Amino acid sequence: MKKQAIILAALIGAASAQAQSSDKFYVTGAVGTTHLNLDCEGAPSCDTSDTGGKLVGGYKFGNGFSAELGYVNFGKSKLAGGADWISVKVSAIALGGAYALPLNNDWGLNLRLGVAQVKTKADSFITGYGSGTGSRNDTNVYAGIGASYAISPAVKLELGIDSTKAGDADAGGNVRLISLGATFAF
Repeated sequence: MKKQAIILAALIGAASAQAQSSDKFYVTGAVGTTHLNLDCEGAPSCDTSDTGGKLVGGYKFGNGFSAELGYVNFGKSKLAGGADWISVKVSAIALGGAYALPLNNDWGLNLRLGVAQVKTKADSFITGYGSGTGSRNDTNVYAGIGASYAISPAVKLELGIDSTKAGDADAGGNVRLISLGATFAF
């Protein structure tokens, strides 16, 4: 029993020493423009772009590899005609891996790939039928790429593109966030 306690204490000590070393954890916040590929055929007014953002937390394993967990708001799209309208909001919780490829001392390229739990919520009003609300959750592939510039060893600016699919393979559209943000390492 003593041997197991000593091993457990050694593992906890090693884990906390690893967690205390600098630049292992990071947080990224970004805002930008979104786009939802939506079929607007027959709609007199169709707005598929909005403002969105993301908040991501990550842990660096070394050699450029990281694990990330984040929330992405892909904004809202709206189709309208007369008094009738449909509004679609998309957000996602993403879990995946990232790879940071340094290009030189200041510039880098970040690649992301993972899985996202995508929530699509639709609100509508159709004359003669009234209003309605519906939502669905789907699990889809999540991917992203970004160019980063180091302001300091702990702060980087990133211009990135994140994308996934809203809805399922048969009845969905791609969503995209083009954002500018900052990453803070600690």
